[in-house]
Order: sequence, then structure tokens, then C-alpha cells
Amino acid sequence: MNSVTTKATSVPYLAAALLLAYITGCQKVPYFPEHASRVTAQNGQRTIWYNLDGNEPDYRQIFDAKGRKVELQFVLCDDSNLEHVSLDAVEPDTVPHVIIALDGVPYHLVEELYEQGRFRLFHPPARVISCFPCMTDLAFWRIFGGQQPRAYQALYFDPQTNCIAGGNTFYMSGGNADWTNKLAYRMPVTFDGFAYLSPQSLLEGEMKGILETVRKTDKGTIIAYSIATAGWGTQQGREGIIEYLRLIDRLCEQIVYERRGRVNISLLADHGHNLSGRGRVSFTNLLKRAGFRPASCIKEEHDVVTVKYGLVTYAAFFTPRPADVAQVLLADPVTTIACYKRDDSIVVESVGGKAIIEHHEDKYRYRALYGDPLELKDILRQLEQNGQIDADSFVNDDILFQATVTHLYPDPLRRIWLAFHGLVEMNPDLIVCLQDGWCHGSKAFDILIGGAVSTHGSLNRINSTTFLMTMLGPTPPAMTLEEIMPTLETLSSNRPPDEASTETLKQ
Repeated sequence: MNSVTTKATSVPYLAAALLLAYITGCQKVPYFPEHASRVTAQNGQRTIWYNLDGNEPDYRQIFDAKGRKVELQFVLCDDSNLEHVSLDAVEPDTVPHVIIALDGVPYHLVEELYEQGRFRLFHPPARVISCFPCMTDLAFWRIFGGQQPRAYQALYFDPQTNCIAGGNTFYMSGGNADWTNKLAYRMPVTFDGFAYLSPQSLLEGEMKGILETVRKTDKGTIIAYSIATAGWGTQQGREGIIEYLRLIDRLCEQIVYERRGRVNISLLADHGHNLSGRGRVSFTNLLKRAGFRPASCIKEEHDVVTVKYGLVTYAAFFTPRPADVAQVLLADPVTTIACYKRDDSIVVESVGGKAIIEHHEDKYRYRALYGDPLELKDILRQLEQNGQIDADSFVNDDILFQATVTHLYPDPLRRIWLAFHGLVEMNPDLIVCLQDGWCHGSKAFDILIGGAVSTHGSLNRINSTTFLMTMLGPTPPAMTLEEIMPTLETLSSNRPPDEASTETLKQ
């Protein structure tokens, strides 16, 4: 479903429209023109012309041989009086560096648009592998820093008090999102619900807010965040994400035009999106039939607590018997893999496989007991032939990261290990991933938004792979979340990144 059509949601839609009209006001975002006035090519040099301030084209952009926009020309009086700006000659410390953080963008859609000629103010996009579960607060904490999130989501189970805690009030307080304190612009959190009811209207307000924030900035790094992109992708999937990315491209063009090229912009996102939606799954009856008791606290060994908040492509459980619960959940064809702690290791299971993940310093070992739940055997065999695995079968994560960037499960060992060791304060006992198309979470939220066309959270590639793109310079083709800010700092200052602070997050 691409829109909400039930009567139950008509009132929220009306409220959203009224409130967003107040936010955005009468002034619309002056989006950059969708199409150029003229395109010329001479001696291998391509130039596009725009008419922004008169009857004749008054703004030109010149491309290099690779198709990136590298020079701007502004007509001051007539065609013989031009202001020339070389984007690569702009000194980073003399202009603003605007980081625009989007919520939920799969890498391959950005790559697709770049190949079509979009985002050509930027160097080519880099793949970024998100954390697991692929959740906004977790991912942006890994990028921007701040206080460690309490749990995967704002509603969570607290093993110390043995009860469900948090919820909407905790969400509204930002208790799970200390990273937002790093932001120069964010729509007030009270409007976050409207991101899933009227995302186009909310994005209009966000774009206006970002543009006004940039206009007030002379230099230094500022970070702006858009949540409306999350709702747009959830409601409309692939086409919705492509549509809002085109608007973001035009916003960046407008910023560069207004600043006369004296600005640097970086675009990034927190996680991918699965671009498919069949419905919401509940494991309650399955657990009951197997003799377990779905509960809100743990009193006996057969009690199982799960948190249902939002709509995501994983599910986390608290239980004294994670191995047994995993077997029950894997009997549902919607479940792909299950992960749980056992002593000093993590067990990963699928219907036809079981493996052990072990960790030592910055190295990981994958021991398949039977089958191959993460489909790593061929990759590990090749690394072993290359001499990249030590005598104890441990492999350095940097090596495994590069070998699995485009794998079904990118960088799986570190990400699974981190999910149980340090990603959040309240670690679950068991995590399962779902087939693309299925989600787990709040029934009320599912009804309110009319179902999720696309969502995120799982370990697989489309959920996990997002992007970084910057005007500052070329980036490595693939990186972790923790490498983003050091990379941008290096490009903007020509200083080596603070490796110690990066490693603290990566471990």
C-alpha cells in the first residue's frame, strides 16, 4: 500500500496537514530547476546552463572528464563579465561544511541516480555498511558519537527491573538518541509521527529548515537530519525513495548556487531499506504452541519477552532459553537466521546450518558446525588460500570487511558480535532476521500507516548497505559507519584521522 486510506487515519492526516502548514509557512523551498536551459559540449568539455535570475541563462556548470561538476560560472552583467568558481579550489576551512543525514537510503538507488547524472556536485558515492540491527539511533551514534543508546528501540525490556520500559515518552525525550545533540538542524521531535503520515509535507518543512540553517552559517561543520525520508520510504518504497533523493539533489544544487560555490556538502544515511512489503508477522501463537509463554516479564524458564515497537525486519527476544526459542522461530519460514549468546561466543543458526562466532582483539573466527548459515565458507576458503587467516582460523575484521562488502551478509561477524557486545546497554538474548517483505513490530502502528511498503533492520545487504557522498574529495569505495567522520575530517583538513577514537567505536 502506497497511501493510508482507512477512516481511522483521516483525523491524523488532517492534524498533520494543519500542523505542517504552520511549520512550513507560506514560503516554499526555492528548489533548483529540474532541467537545464541549454547543454553544450565543445572540445570534450560539457557545460550546462540555467536561467535562475532573468530571461537569459545566467548560471553555468562545467563538467570534468568523469562527469563531475567542477567549475561554476555566474553572469554578473553580460556574458563577457563572469564570476568563475572552481569547486576543487575552495578552501574547506573558509566555508561551511554541511552534512545532511538522511533516514533510510539503500546504496544501490543512490548509485543508480548517480549513473543517471544526479548528484554530480559530488564525488562518486561510497558504500557504507550499517550496524546490526540496522536502526537509526544505533547507526547515527556510531557515526556522530554521544551517549550509548539504551536499547535497539525506544521501547525496550530492562533485565535489571524485569519489565518493559521506555516507549513514546522516552522517544520524545531523546533518551535513546543522544546523537541528536550534535545536530544544527532537526525538525522538532513532536512532529516525528507525521513523517509516516504526511512525509512529503514534512520534508518540505525540513528542506526549508536546512536551507535557512545553511544561510546563517559562515564556516565550520553543521549537521542536519531528515526524518521525513524514513516515512516516505516506508510508505512508498523504491519510487518514494527515488523521488525524495531527487529533491535532495535539487536542494544541494540550490545551496551551492546561493553560496556561489563557497560551501562543501556531504550526504549520508544510517541504513538501507528492503523495498518490499508483504505484512507484519507475530510469533506469539508459534511460541505458545511450543510451550513458551509470551510475557512482559520473566518469572519462569518458559517465559519469553519480545518488544513490538515500530515496524522492522528483525525481532529481539529476552529468554532464559534462547537456543530453544531459536529453534521454534526458525520453524517459521519468515525467519532466515537466529543469533544468540552462548558462553564467550555467539551461535548463528539457520534451518540448515549452525555456526559459532568467536572474537579475539580485532579478529573473528567462524566455525561452521554444520551447513553454512552466513554463507561464508567460500569466502573464508579464498582468504585462507591468500594467507589472510591465521593458524587458529581467526581473520582480521578489516580483511573480512573488504571480502564481504557486497556479500549477502556484509561484514557479518563484527556486526553480529557488536549487537550483543556494546551496541546498546540492554542486550537481548536472541535476535532473528526476517525474509525481506516481512516485518515485526507494533500492530497499532501497522494499522495507522496502512502497512509498510519498505522497512529495515535485518543483517542482509539491502537492509545494511547505505551511502556516503561528499564534495570534499574522493572517498574509499566502502567503509564502516565509524569511518565516516574521520574520513570527512581528513578530506577537510588533510590531517590523519584520530585512529584511537575510531577504534574505540569499532571494537
